[in-house]
Amino acid sequence: MNRPGWNLSLKIFVDSVGDPNYRFLLGGDEPVSIKHGAAAQPRSIVDFFERDPPTIWFADGSSLEGNEYIELKTSQPPYDARQIVIWDWTGTDLSKESQGLQRLATSIQARTIRELLKSDDDVIVDDDSSGEAADIVCVKIVGGIDAPAGLDVRFFHCKYSHGVQPGARVADLYEVCGQAQKSIWWASTPEKKTDLFTHLMRRESARIAKGDASRIERGSLDLLKKIREISRIYPVTFSISIVQPGISAGGVSHDQLQLLGVTENHLWEMFQMKFAVIASA
Repeated sequence: MNRPGWNLSLKIFVDSVGDPNYRFLLGGDEPVSIKHGAAAQPRSIVDFFERDPPTIWFADGSSLEGNEYIELKTSQPPYDARQIVIWDWTGTDLSKESQGLQRLATSIQARTIRELLKSDDDVIVDDDSSGEAADIVCVKIVGGIDAPAGLDVRFFHCKYSHGVQPGARVADLYEVCGQAQKSIWWASTPEKKTDLFTHLMRRESARIAKGDASRIERGSLDLLKKIREISRIYPVTFSISIVQPGISAGGVSHDQLQLLGVTENHLWEMFQMKFAVIASA
């Protein structure tokens, strides 16, 4: 189901008895089913999650899967607030995350793209939509197209602010930090690194076939094809940035820094991905 404005409420209850010793409860009166695979039969979403419970991550890096709570053996240091990159968000609507097909100039994503166009990246792609690698993907050919030595890929995950003014709201970070952590999938194997460029090319070709505007902000489909071939031979490195103007660098809270620190540590320990935070003053 994919309806604008539609939300799903699902609660988990944990207990010390029973098998399983947790259960899910769907909010509302409307039944919801899910298919896991194109040929699969739909089944209740409650049944799906009870058989395959999601891992819920908390701000301190601990997690809950079903009724199994896992604490960190060692606490992670909070993110260094001095490393937060401050941008001027004048003229940007902090409640508008995506530029969309209409390229909304006052959105957070559009403001980010304008800043990235000042860089020397060879390709900049707006990949924002269901199934995205990131809201914005930037690629630089190390050594240049004529003598490539590798590829530097930068993912940018944008998120709208939950408040009119920048503040110390942990809610501003939960989803975008989760998106950043999921990005490690693209770096997990050499094949997936190449798959990233196939993904970008496939989505661009599909848009053009439908008569939609290109989402390539810099570069071209032909250049992406060349970059994909380069990725088969030369090393590909990744870095990840979250863009959340709802964070106040000057008033960032300990809980926010703790969540950012967990994210930074996870990315670095898994695949040595550098992590950056772009926010407000």
